[in-house]
Amino acid sequence: MKSIVGFCFSLFILGEAASQELNFSVKWGKEFNASRKSSLEDIIGFDASGVYVIKGKYRNPLLGHNTYTLEHHNNDFVPTKSFDLEIKEGNNVCDVQQVFHLKSKLYIFYSYPDQSLKKNKLFVREIEKATLQPKKDRLALGEIDFSGKSSANDGGFNFRFSRDSSRVLIHYRLPYTKGEPEIIGLHVLDDQMKSIWQKNIPLPYKDDLYDIESFRVDNSGNVYLLGLIYKEKRKSKRKGQPNYSYEILACREEGNALVNYPVSLDDRFLSDMQIEILGDNRLVCAGFYSEKGTYSVKGTYFLTLDAVTKEIKSQSFKEFSLDFIIQSMTEREANRTLRKVEKGEQAELYEYDLDKLLIGKDGSAILIGEQYYMDAVTSTMFINGVMSSMTTYHYYYNDIIAVKISAAGQIEWAEKVSKTQHSINDRGFFSSYTLAIVKGKICFIFNDNPLNLGYKGVGRPVNFNGRESVVMIASLNQQGEQVRQPLFKNINQGVITRPKVCKQISNNQVILFGQRKTNQQFARVQFD
Repeated sequence: MKSIVGFCFSLFILGEAASQELNFSVKWGKEFNASRKSSLEDIIGFDASGVYVIKGKYRNPLLGHNTYTLEHHNNDFVPTKSFDLEIKEGNNVCDVQQVFHLKSKLYIFYSYPDQSLKKNKLFVREIEKATLQPKKDRLALGEIDFSGKSSANDGGFNFRFSRDSSRVLIHYRLPYTKGEPEIIGLHVLDDQMKSIWQKNIPLPYKDDLYDIESFRVDNSGNVYLLGLIYKEKRKSKRKGQPNYSYEILACREEGNALVNYPVSLDDRFLSDMQIEILGDNRLVCAGFYSEKGTYSVKGTYFLTLDAVTKEIKSQSFKEFSLDFIIQSMTEREANRTLRKVEKGEQAELYEYDLDKLLIGKDGSAILIGEQYYMDAVTSTMFINGVMSSMTTYHYYYNDIIAVKISAAGQIEWAEKVSKTQHSINDRGFFSSYTLAIVKGKICFIFNDNPLNLGYKGVGRPVNFNGRESVVMIASLNQQGEQVRQPLFKNINQGVITRPKVCKQISNNQVILFGQRKTNQQFARVQFD
């Protein structure tokens, strides 16, 4: 189950800010006990009474099956009420698809596959805030017919808000037939859950040669799909060369007008992309490019298109300098990279995922990426003459790249926020970062090693160390100048902060969550 927080980062405005430390205070809520199998899934919304969160609990760790609870915590982070998100339609146990906070109301989307009718049905109910229980009245939104298909091929649902939260898009993943063109369902609602338009659209590609990377809905209800088109075979590389390209498909005029926007740049392979739609029918595309292949990054790009005429309004590129690439490398890694360059080879960054494209009210933008990868190491041994094997999974969440684009569409600067987060067999539970826009600064909050408090970007930072770690905030001002400062030490609180589930809820407040063993605790960071 996924959820969406009501606060929209895409509405930021970057103001003038000097390169100096931020002033803040941290207020901790009361520590409470919970099952070791329980954790925060998401902060979905807030109002004057406090925050609404989703807690998850593993019912069976081997199967990875979760149960979910909706909780309200007051402004002192004391739990006031909760509701187990278990809904039935008749005797059918439903799957909770989404819980979100929209225009001061809570909604729950849920579905269940009716095996007798071979239809996967989707419903929505408003949640009563006083009790956190879904109201009795429910609205049937649609259904997916999976007649002739297996129960594992009964489709699915995804959700997205427009930038002004006036439109809700439901994307239906319809059952597929191997080798045939994919058909998708699109349903656009207003902010009162009333249907605006709904349509099934055949895509002009074979299912095994096309992937939908992401989708957006604009404030007028037009839908945009960002897709990957593969050449011949569904592989990221073919004979060492990239084997896919990006294309945007716009479903305008309530799905009756389909417009294709192939996106390519001469002599540059677009290795990653995000899209957004501005209110003046401008389509924004931004990401990373490479000359080597799909897993490396040489620079960043930004372009805008007229969604009606397809005309390119602006485009800019920025190749990462050699100093930028070797920044935060170990001395050995840096020397190896320099030797390659001396031999005429290209220097590029590796394994960066494009996380976010944030668009400001003035049309400026911020592009965020993080180095992430996972290694599986299998060892074999003999125990009492019997051979056995064990696989260890290593998770790496390292440096962050931030790119600032002006309102005119020109890339102004790129900056690297260095960190080292390596953990084993935990899916990076305490790794990655929380993003906040505070007083015109781009802020990253993450767990770090206290030995990195004086880190100046030279050499590799020391790996963060769990309970002994410090929660660091690295802020970038308008010019890309970076300041790092500690928020607090995790050991002083008895919990370890989980950046992936923390959220900014207002211009000057960020909600943090931490846990260790059976202890869990919320905190509010107030920026002055």
